Amino acid sequence: MSKRVLRSASIAAFACSLCIAQSEPSPHFEVASVKPMGEGRLGSFSGGPGSTDPERITFQATTMENLIRSAYNVLPYQISGPSWLSTERYAVTAKLPPGTSLEQMRQMLANLLAERFGLVFHRVMKDFPGYAITVAKGGPKLTPTTHDDKFPVFRGASDGHGSMHYELTQTSTALLTNRISMMLRTGPGSTTEPVVDRTGITGKFDFTLDVSDKPGPDLEDVATDISDALERQAGLKLERVKVPLPVLMIDHVERVPTPD
Repeated sequence: MSKRVLRSASIAAFACSLCIAQSEPSPHFEVASVKPMGEGRLGSFSGGPGSTDPERITFQATTMENLIRSAYNVLPYQISGPSWLSTERYAVTAKLPPGTSLEQMRQMLANLLAERFGLVFHRVMKDFPGYAITVAKGGPKLTPTTHDDKFPVFRGASDGHGSMHYELTQTSTALLTNRISMMLRTGPGSTTEPVVDRTGITGKFDFTLDVSDKPGPDLEDVATDISDALERQAGLKLERVKVPLPVLMIDHVERVPTPD
């Protein structure tokens, strides 16, 4: 067989493999029930990957806004649509195939919203006020991890002398960014503003942070205290920036889902 024929056969096989990959069905729940519940009830969520009930998820009295957030991993200010998105409540119960990952579950939920509510949207980028973790002057002070546990550790407790002492092991700067975001959401002047990693640092590290357990009353006081701790102990800092994020602009969504 000539080289030209072999090359043509290889190209055809590659093209065929692409067709197969592109035709693979998007993941769906095995069974799903969706029922309207009206307004004014307290919502809850249970189950899913990583929980004690990984093959089932249950939303009780949840809003459409929360369902969209769960499917597309966005915050409330990243959704633009009718006001009822945050008031109408729904009960959603779904069965997941064994071994479903978090990303697969999100895709299943996205498919359910498209099929049962006719959800259609487009994305636009907008700048939001937020924070970035960057490298401080003098460079990072991070020690490569010496642990080989299955999961990273993040624990904090008061040291009894006016500081919260945090221990972080097997922690990447991306995971540290997530932890700092949590601290800003739960402290005085709490915020859901985005926090991004702009250190450019890869790898996993072990380090500690001592942060005041009684910072000032404002968000900026908390952010300044965290930034000072990061700079002293990790060679990093927290600074104010504009963060570009996608916003889901809702083009169409039905208030009442199609029947089960």
